[in-house]
Amino acid sequence: MPTITMEKKATSAKEAQGAVYCPMCTHTVDATITFAPRSAHVRPGQKCPRCASSLDAGYVIRVDRAA
Repeated sequence: MPTITMEKKATSAKEAQGAVYCPMCTHTVDATITFAPRSAHVRPGQKCPRCASSLDAGYVIRVDRAA
């Protein structure tokens, strides 16, 4: 009897440009946003272009998507 294995395929991470709130300099800057199944997060490792702090803890304000 053949053994059946269940393999989960890796889903490609969808990314888009958007506006992110930088908590250090309190400005809204452009950044790359990745999408999880129910939320959007800033792609890890990005820096704020104004103050050079990490945007990992930033809030996603707006996502630029085509209609």
